[in-house]
Amino acid sequence: MRHTPPVSAFLLAVLTLTTFQAQGSSGHYTQKQIENMVSTAVHIQIKAMENDHSVFLHHDHDVQPGKNKYAIVVQTVSHGSIHRITRLNGKAIPLSRQKSQVAHFVHSPKLQQKQHQNDQHDAKQVKQLLRMIPKAFLWSVQKQSQKDITLAYKPNPNFNPPNKEDRVFAAMAGQMVLDRKDHRIVSFQGKIIHNVNFFFGLLGRMDKGGTFSVHRRQLQPHVWETVATHTHIQGHILLFKTINQNENEHDTAFKSVPANLTLQQAAKLAMKQPDWPNSSTAKSSH
Repeated sequence: MRHTPPVSAFLLAVLTLTTFQAQGSSGHYTQKQIENMVSTAVHIQIKAMENDHSVFLHHDHDVQPGKNKYAIVVQTVSHGSIHRITRLNGKAIPLSRQKSQVAHFVHSPKLQQKQHQNDQHDAKQVKQLLRMIPKAFLWSVQKQSQKDITLAYKPNPNFNPPNKEDRVFAAMAGQMVLDRKDHRIVSFQGKIIHNVNFFFGLLGRMDKGGTFSVHRRQLQPHVWETVATHTHIQGHILLFKTINQNENEHDTAFKSVPANLTLQQAAKLAMKQPDWPNSSTAKSSH
């Protein structure tokens, strides 16, 4: 999704770039400089989510308890995404059924509205958690190279999470990798370091040891997409409404598509793609 940062984001990026250039060889950073790196990456990511309008065709492999799904996905800017499910739980979906499922979505305002609501909910959650990152954790430089820098984080004891989702997030420690050139988040991973109880455990609990990770990749200049997510959290409530507690998802084979695609055009494009995966690929994925 293409995005040119506004002036405020540009100034933050310049400040961080100056820090990288001045301190990159020695590896010594003040706490303020590290906080600036984190704040810059968060600010640019949020602005990209709001202003970025690049869309892609890609392959999606999503594994959850009881579900192993392969799909061809075509995004549109404002009409949602077409998901052509090609294989489910080890069985290939007949092409005729693939076509009928795609057509059903195209002609169902109710399904489109549900997808839109889920997308809006997830985007809101992500922004909320991103805004929390600079204040919720204590940061330190773990390692660095010419390409990226790895920051370690742990809960900030002075941070008071405003809601239950943030309580889970703030109980995590882990690492965040930042791209030094674009100041973008390359990966974010964490582990729950202590049990999280809600209303003394009566409303739910997240167990110590749960993990999650998100991996992102640059597809075009200044265009980044999430390519893998892993969530393995045990407890009695969901961390996110539309994200399973035990899930591994990988997106591959990205191809840029026109930004003005209608949903009908996206459906036709999805159905023109070669079936995926082939039998040998599917077997190796189990």
